[in-house]
Amino acid sequence: MTTQLSLLIITLCAVIIISVLLSKIKKSSQTKLSTINPELTLEVQNMIKSNTSNTKIIKHVREKTGLGLVEAKEYVDNIK
Repeated sequence: MTTQLSLLIITLCAVIIISVLLSKIKKSSQTKLSTINPELTLEVQNMIKSNTSNTKIIKHVREKTGLGLVEAKEYVDNIK
């Protein structure tokens, strides 16, 4: 019984550590994109201020960066 409990605790710790690391990696990649291309960030901010539709903004980001649809949407959402 104690062996099973120990394995459960170790498994839970591993899951928590992995989720924290994945979260940090995701935040890091988002930060890198905005620092790599600050001009694009300004363009997107201006498009948002001028009430350009999200679809057009995401399309613009995809054309400039080559990102996929999900990544471009996340990029735009992070700027908002």
